[in-house]
Amino acid sequence: MAADRRARSSVTQLAMSSPLPQRVSPSPWSPGSWKLTLDFGIEESSESNENAQLSSLLGEEWGTNGGRLVLSFEVLASAETMDEDDSSVQMSWLGGKPTGTVECIPQSIDNDNELCASYINEKGQQNVQISSGQWRIEPPLPLLPSYTNILPGQASTLRFYLTLATSIQRNTINFPQDQRLLLQSNTFRTEQYSSGIETLLPYQYYKDKSQKQLEEQLDHETGDRRLDGGDIFETLGGYKDVAEMVLERDEKRRKWKEVEGVLPKLDKIDTDRRVEITKLLEDEKPWGIWPGDTELVTSERGVILAVVKKESSKQKMGLFPWMQDGGVEEPVVVGKWSMLPIFDDQD
Repeated sequence: MAADRRARSSVTQLAMSSPLPQRVSPSPWSPGSWKLTLDFGIEESSESNENAQLSSLLGEEWGTNGGRLVLSFEVLASAETMDEDDSSVQMSWLGGKPTGTVECIPQSIDNDNELCASYINEKGQQNVQISSGQWRIEPPLPLLPSYTNILPGQASTLRFYLTLATSIQRNTINFPQDQRLLLQSNTFRTEQYSSGIETLLPYQYYKDKSQKQLEEQLDHETGDRRLDGGDIFETLGGYKDVAEMVLERDEKRRKWKEVEGVLPKLDKIDTDRRVEITKLLEDEKPWGIWPGDTELVTSERGVILAVVKKESSKQKMGLFPWMQDGGVEEPVVVGKWSMLPIFDDQD
């Protein structure tokens, strides 16, 4: 136990001798520039029920044969808000009053149309107009029923929406004109991220440690020799110990899985070594300005949802469900997104 505590202490020890990233926002309400990448398509890890929902709302052919469509463009996140119907799907989805606007930065102008992004399909280069939307950062909530309090460093949720003012199509990926998109991801300020790593490390350490111990027990060359079957009673004792280790491994993994979705991603961290949080803050994450605080922000890879109309009758008015009139609007997962900060000076 003493050795185990020492090992855990070495994992959670923080190397904070150097300061946090020096760049900060000049004001809590300063706007920040970001490059967004929207990656439309069906994820290999998608649940079967998600794929069924996508097929029923967008059509059975949507996203098949590995079809993908990627849009990259620059946006400005500001603290200015717009007047909008509070009963709209996107406003309800934000979860509360919006606190700012996400506005596409046009890259070119064609016939007075501001073009934000472009992509290539079988007809050549296609330009895309993208309308502004509003954003909100939701504070974290407790992971009930296991945790009644918020975990230190637990992620906030960034939500915003945009509208594809231009229809897009590439292979089996397609959206109509004026398609509304809802974007969501885990987001952290610098101190929040640092606390989140410190919270996650013990869970990840014990998950990795229990797996390593089980593998060592089952190793054919250096593992438990009782499992060779030379003595039936010794073998039964070995099986019992392995079963207990499997149960312990599964419990440690369950506890880790319960919290890892709301804490910083540390998949490549070696928990057998000292973890320097300051180095992670400086090297591992793209930190940028987002209104609301002078601390910088980083965002995990997030999910994209498209707002489409669910059929209200069996009568079809077009090839795809979104071509039909009437029905109830419903969001469906259509891809992933990520963002990188843009600074005027690249020092």
